[in-house]
Amino acid sequence: MAKQKIRIKLKGYDHKILDQSAEQIVAAVEATGAVVSGPVPLPTHIQKFCVIRSPFIDKDS
Repeated sequence: MAKQKIRIKLKGYDHKILDQSAEQIVAAVEATGAVVSGPVPLPTHIQKFCVIRSPFIDKDS
């Protein structure tokens, strides 16, 4: 029988909740007797947007 793999990517704003969720997932997988490798922290991605301070009458400020 071929090995089966599962990859789970978690996204969120609060890292504490993400860490708790990852621990719960790892505990559930280990309880079934499966081999666990991870969690692997991925690089953080920050989105920055330039916005106009006053979008209507003073848009040149």
